[in-house]
Amino acid sequence: MKLLILQQAEQQTLRDMGVFHPHPRVRIRAQAIVRLSQGLTLQQTANEFHVHLNSIEAWRQRWNKQGLMGLYEDHHTGRKRKWTDQQQEALRALAQADGGGW
Repeated sequence: MKLLILQQAEQQTLRDMGVFHPHPRVRIRAQAIVRLSQGLTLQQTANEFHVHLNSIEAWRQRWNKQGLMGLYEDHHTGRKRKWTDQQQEALRALAQADGGGW
């Protein structure tokens, strides 16, 4: 495997993100990229962070393609909302009228 080489500014940014970023998954990804740049293999990094090898490889590839933006998650699809915005607003108004609060 080819060693992941980081510039000094990238290393510092990733180290800061690995400690201070509010989202835990971004912190882990930043730390993993730093560890890869220190010479750990994909498997060693996966073992250290208790994730699947494929996850580390995906993070590395996204880092190579997108840089810092690759550390963030894309929008996930999921089940569509059962209630429309209008229905939610009507429920909110009804709850407030009955003394409930949202």
